[in-house]
Amino acid sequence: MKNGLWFSLLSALVLLSCQQQNDEDKVKEVDKDGAVEMKVEINHLDSARDVMKTEKIFWVKGQQEKTVIDLDTVPALGTSTEVVKTSSGDDTTATIQKNYKIFITVK
Repeated sequence: MKNGLWFSLLSALVLLSCQQQNDEDKVKEVDKDGAVEMKVEINHLDSARDVMKTEKIFWVKGQQEKTVIDLDTVPALGTSTEVVKTSSGDDTTATIQKNYKIFITVK
């Protein structure tokens, strides 16, 4: 239950945060003097489940002090059908697993 609540909260924050992309907000390099670097990715486990990997890297005075990795199993979003091009350039219909959109709010 605790993981479900934590994931729901993170999902809500993610969905509400980044409606538009702004290149000036993108970080090119992490300030390693005192920072938390966070990486989030979601991979398909099977047709019913995805796995969200959250990696937090803590930087102190230029040194990587600690790394914390969390794995959470989340429900898959299902599939959709899309028209795609084959290698020969022909159009065909393919079934594709839907992907989560990731949004992060920092306060």
